Amino acid sequence: MVAPRILWRYILRDALAHSLLGLAAFTLVLVVINVLRFLEPLLSAGVGAWGLLQLVWVILPSYLPYAIPTSLLFGILLAFGRMSADGEIVAMRASGVSVPGLLPPILLLGLVATAFTAYLQFEIEPQTNRRMKNLVRDAARSVTMIRPGEFRSLGANRVVFVESEADPPCPLRGIMIGDFTNARRPIYIAARCASVVPNASVDGLAFELTEGSIHFDDPAQDRYRRIRFERMRTEIDVSGLLQRLKKPRDYRFSELLDLDARFERGETPELRGSDGRIGVQIQIHRRMAFALASLLLSMLAVPLGIQPLQSGRSAGALTAIGLMALYWGLFSVGEKAADGGMIAPWIAMWAPDALVFVIAVWMLRRTVYGES
Repeated sequence: MVAPRILWRYILRDALAHSLLGLAAFTLVLVVINVLRFLEPLLSAGVGAWGLLQLVWVILPSYLPYAIPTSLLFGILLAFGRMSADGEIVAMRASGVSVPGLLPPILLLGLVATAFTAYLQFEIEPQTNRRMKNLVRDAARSVTMIRPGEFRSLGANRVVFVESEADPPCPLRGIMIGDFTNARRPIYIAARCASVVPNASVDGLAFELTEGSIHFDDPAQDRYRRIRFERMRTEIDVSGLLQRLKKPRDYRFSELLDLDARFERGETPELRGSDGRIGVQIQIHRRMAFALASLLLSMLAVPLGIQPLQSGRSAGALTAIGLMALYWGLFSVGEKAADGGMIAPWIAMWAPDALVFVIAVWMLRRTVYGES
């Protein structure tokens, strides 16, 4: 007997509802955990709650590709686990509906999730990575990072102190800049007034200083020197707060294919070392393979869900998290191995998918044979 469409709609609605619930939960967890990576540079730059909210909004799309497979696995496990625990699976079998007859709505969900994940990873995630870097860069160059009465660290070797804020002709009153790049010859700049001005450098914070002096030691003559100035413009490199290099993960999929073709022609694009051709090929196969995870994991979730979960929803969530942790662990190990030249990138990235596919087919066959 072929499963009727009304039954497919019932399964689709149930699995989709649980998947959307899981998507909201898993996305929130991923965003909260990963936003902590940016807290140190942003807090050192004096970014407040509004800046952090902007960062959360920007990085949200970059973590959806990882939340979608987990939530889909979670939703299918719960849907089939509930139907199995309530005896609905037994009733379907008694009506002549086999396990393969239950797969079409699940495969449809998996295909839609795969297509959406592929779009996110191919196009949206690289743009999100660039927007995150731009947001951190703009925050680091913002005047809001300068707070009167506080020493603010700009990178590893520079410190800025402002006594107070004043009128527009003198926005920052009583400023001191300490440069410890050369530990044996620190330089101190003090000025009565200062203002943050637009600058040409991408990773710099430019100050217009008025009525000040530069203080430093002169090792060659073993004496202290002071240079007075009436007006001076100085720029502080804040790139230490940023990730300056553009990596393969920052490129769109079409750009990665173009880079790989350039390597094939013997050209030398701007990427080097571990971010060279191997890094490009890892990203190409990684995005294609991981996009397919939703479909493969949804196939695996059906036989797992048909076996009643004794602990209810919590067991479904833990099973989904455990399977995704194992899957992602295999991905990470394969990526490290490919990056170290121990294995070809395509083998490393597609091996987890192949393993999940084999296990899913084996469990489906086992479930089918077990019901006959």
